[in-house]
Amino acid sequence: MTVSGRFNLVQIDLSDRKATPWLTAYAGYSTANRAPTPAELSCAGPADSCSLANFFVGDPNLKQVVADTVEAGARGSFTPFPGGVFRYSLALFRTNVDDDIALVNSVSRGRAYFANIGQTQRQGIDAGMQLKTDRWLAYLAYAFIDASFQSRFVEAAGNNPAADSNGNITVRPGDRLPGVPANQLKLGAYYVVTDKWTVGATGIATSGTYLFGGEANLTPRLPSYFTLNLSTTYQLTERIQVFAWAQNITNRTYYTYGTFSPTSSVFLAQAPNATDPRSYSPAAPIGGFGGVRVRF
Repeated sequence: MTVSGRFNLVQIDLSDRKATPWLTAYAGYSTANRAPTPAELSCAGPADSCSLANFFVGDPNLKQVVADTVEAGARGSFTPFPGGVFRYSLALFRTNVDDDIALVNSVSRGRAYFANIGQTQRQGIDAGMQLKTDRWLAYLAYAFIDASFQSRFVEAAGNNPAADSNGNITVRPGDRLPGVPANQLKLGAYYVVTDKWTVGATGIATSGTYLFGGEANLTPRLPSYFTLNLSTTYQLTERIQVFAWAQNITNRTYYTYGTFSPTSSVFLAQAPNATDPRSYSPAAPIGGFGGVRVRF
């Protein structure tokens, strides 16, 4: 069972929203907890490690995860010129998690188990802006997330080449959580060419993340990347719309996930002489699709 609650410390509206400009400042605190899932309980100790967490039994026990979040920010809008509306927002947040659960490597190669690893923390900034006119809609959003371990623990290195002499890696307070980018930028613009035809472009830029299995941050991160997409719509009638979308139009090669895989104990037909255990999951290459939307 998961229990959650939220209590707003203060919320102040500094002006009438019907007027221009307006600004709202807010702050809040929330706490939530979750019980370990059956999959986590089925694979929750060095002696109970598994290759696939599908043995749904209730032992051994794990502590519930408890998260406390504090958030504060402001948002507002103003009219920079006739027919244009500029909106903006800024939020600061911090989430402290007690008894967080992570999948850690077992001493048995290729196996892992869930364990309470102590405290983790996620804190950062969310900022955004948007400009809307009769013909244009443009936006920019930025997020900075400092996601880190706050407790020390030792786990088997698995296939991580940074193992110490005992075959372990030591995670220390301040080491970054894998898979969480520190910086992410989203931007886009849409233009109404005619009353029926709209074109647009969106982009996402993300900094590199540490690989799963590299919780000690001893190996290189995934490369950062930027990807660009294009779209268009045409309103044939009031109820029929034709659309098209092209993704990753620069055909950028980038990766969305990384971990460590065996290179000697398992034969790799695609790379028979591989020695680097780092394994990347590639994102989709350039692609496009289109269709028709019918509204009844």
